[in-house]
This record gives sequence, C-alpha cells and structure tokens, in this order.
Amino acid sequence: MRQLSLTFIFLLAALTVVAQTTIQDHIRDFAQDPELAGAVISISVIETESGRMIGGHQGQFTCIPASTQKLLTTAVAMDVLGEDHRFTTKLLLTGTVKDGVLNGNIYIVGGGDPSLGSPYLDGVPGMDRTIDRWQAAIATAGIRRINGRVIGDGSYFGTDGASGGWPWSDIGNYYGSGAYGLNIHENFYFLDFLQRGRVGSIPPVQRTRPEVPGLKLTNELRSGPRGSGDQAYVYGAPYGYNNYVRGTIPIGTGRFTIKGAIPDPALFTAQLLCGRLEEAGISVSLPAESDRSIGDGLLADGRVIDTYVSPPLSELVDRTNLRSNNLYAEALLREINKIRGMATHELSSTEVMKEWLASAGLATAAIRLEDGSGLATRNFFSAEFMTAFLRHQRGELRWRKSIPLAGRSGSMRGYLKGTAAEGRLRAKSGSLGAVRAYAGYVDRADGEQLAFAILVNNFTIGSKNLQGKMHALMLELCRAQL
Repeated sequence: MRQLSLTFIFLLAALTVVAQTTIQDHIRDFAQDPELAGAVISISVIETESGRMIGGHQGQFTCIPASTQKLLTTAVAMDVLGEDHRFTTKLLLTGTVKDGVLNGNIYIVGGGDPSLGSPYLDGVPGMDRTIDRWQAAIATAGIRRINGRVIGDGSYFGTDGASGGWPWSDIGNYYGSGAYGLNIHENFYFLDFLQRGRVGSIPPVQRTRPEVPGLKLTNELRSGPRGSGDQAYVYGAPYGYNNYVRGTIPIGTGRFTIKGAIPDPALFTAQLLCGRLEEAGISVSLPAESDRSIGDGLLADGRVIDTYVSPPLSELVDRTNLRSNNLYAEALLREINKIRGMATHELSSTEVMKEWLASAGLATAAIRLEDGSGLATRNFFSAEFMTAFLRHQRGELRWRKSIPLAGRSGSMRGYLKGTAAEGRLRAKSGSLGAVRAYAGYVDRADGEQLAFAILVNNFTIGSKNLQGKMHALMLELCRAQL
C-alpha cells in the first residue's frame, strides 16, 4: 500500500512538471537543439495587449526575414492606399478611324495591376478572357485594320521591376518575375519537360504555356533521383530572351512542369493582343512593341475604349500573404511610393515604408529593407522588431485575415490540422536558401492573444526537418503555460 502511495506521488509530481512546462522552456529546447548548432536564431513571443514578454531567445538579433517581410509591406499598403484601392488598366487608340481603318496605334496602358489576367485569383478574368475583351473593344470601335501597331505601355512603374538585391538564381523564375507597370498572367509562363528514366539524362523541353515569342531556352537540366522534387532554375535577366535552365527534376515517365518569368510583360501583352487581332481578321501593319522601344509621346491625344479595374486592395493583400506572391508585394511597394509622390526611378525604394514604421513608434535604426517581398538577401530585422510591429497591428482585423490560418488557409492549410493550433494560429512563413521564418498571432483557448516571430538563419539541416521543429514550437505557443 505504501509502495502504491509513493508511486502515485511520483506520478503526480511528474505530471505536475509536465503541466508546468512553459513556452520559454520550449523556446530554450528549440534553441539548444544540437541539429541547429551554428544557426542564428531570433525568437520573440509577447502578449499583444500589454506587450509583456512571454518568451524569447536572442530576440534582438537581426536575421534575414524572407517572406515574413510581406507582413510589413501589406500593412503599410492597407493604411496608405486603403483597403478599397484599385488598379486600372486602359486600352486606348491614337490617330483617326475612317472606313474601318485606324491610322494610328493601339496602346495597352498599365496601371500596375499585379492581378491582370491572373490564372489563380477568383473573380479575375484570366489572360485569354482579358485579351478577348480588348479584341472585342477594338472591333466595337469599328476597327478592321490598323495602320500602326499594338504597344504595351508599362511606364507607370518604370523599368526597375526586379530588385537589384535579388539573387541571379531567382530572377528568371516565376517568383522573381518582378513588378511592372503592365503585368499579365502574374508575369510567368509554364515550362513543360518530358521526364526521363535515367538519372543524369537530359529531360527535353516539351513546350511553354503560353508561348513567349522570341524566348530562347538553353536546356542544361538533368534528371535527378526519383522523389527529389523540383530543383530546376531558369536563369534570365529582365528584358533578356536568352535564358538557361539548370538543376534537376526527378526521373519519371510523365510531364514535369516548372514556371519561368516572362522577360518583358508589356511587350508580351502587346504581342498577345496583336496575335488575337490577326486571328479575328483585324490586320495590324507593324509588329507589336513596348513603351521602352516606342515611347509614349502620342498618348496625349489617345481615346480610351476600355477600362479594366482590379479587385480591391484587400483581396490583393490576401493573395500576397496567403500565397506569398512576390509580384503582388512588389507592386504594392511601388504603388505606395507612387501615391506618396516619388519619382518613377525611385519607386522600388523602401524609404516610405521605413518612415511609416517609424511613425508607428517602432524602432527602425537596426532594420534594413531592400524590397517589398523579402526575396532580397540583404533585408534584416529582429524577432523583437517583428513582434512589436504585430502588436501595433493587432486591431487591423481585415489585414490579419490575410495571414495563413493553421489547418485552414494559405500556406498553413495543410499543417497543424487536428491540433490546438488549428483555427487559432495565424502564421506567415518565409524561406530563402538557409533562411526559415514564421511570424503571426495565436488566439489561445485561455483567452490570451500572443504575437510571435521565429527567425532561423544559416541552418544546415534539411528544410523540412527544420520546418517540423518550428511547427512543433508553434503548437506549444497554443497550449504550453505562459
């Protein structure tokens, strides 16, 4: 009997220790994980209402934040531009129309809309429907022949679409496509390969979808082991049509698809419309061009024949954060600067963003922002800066809805399902080389709301392994003692 009593006491004591394990205990265990030896780790967890520190590790250390930086860009955009702000794209003609003949040009004048012709955004007409709309508008204007050309005008944001701080291995790929005054199909094309069955063999290019006129792809891709995933990269500069494909895709017997960046979205859009006009029996005497080669001096007397308006900014912010879309974040940065009156050649600057953050009472002396999306490798700030920012934003409910919800939406849809985090934890992820980061909010069952940031740089373990460890730590933010 005495032995049973002692056993019960020891068991009760053990259960008490487990029950009293705090968030700080789990943060300490994460930071001391032998598999993360040598990594730079910055963690901060605070109570959002009071600002009280719940736990942390080297919270003042600055790290590369990757795509968690989109939280900053979208918050500033929602405030400066307003959640109902919309982008406008216009179709106009110059010259005169007589007897069905336009003696002049057709201009597609971009207004920076990142969602124009998107294949993914609900409620947005896709690329083909958008081009059909413009072809119909030209036909309705009574035009059967164009003595001139179709010109894509992307001058709204200038030519600095891809940040100077983006890695060379990124800018030829869909996520490094940049943001221009005239965007289409989220500025990417599908690139299909036919898989091969032997490791080291070259999988041939099948096609691009859509076809990009003038694009030359030098295929140096190789077949990797089965299950090795997409390790393929397109190397190509903005406005450059001689691109290289390197890396690997897994062996197999089917079709494997990656996505590349359209080199010149304004020119490509004009080429699409020009081709569609020819198909509809409306001849165009001169090849399609962009504003970079033609200029926009004739626009003063242009007549608008179609105006397309984007979804409201709040929906574009959803796309930015839920799917971590770099194009949208960069377009928002440029539009913020445009509205604030900055010159075209300065639209990729982050100075207005930093001024906004400072005006919100945040300490900005130790932060560096080089773009709007977090793709640049010289962005840095600390976990404590991020949680201070999140505390400032705690009342912005519409903006908060754009942050992926564990087990429910965006990049967190497939994670932490069936746990205490599902439906309670919102987290924006970030990954870039040896960078992995998460930042967001926890609405705990005990009524407490926390803001957190977990930034890990220079790790050497597998990315999926680290991701699992970070998800486990985020789960403890939902259920461990404060």
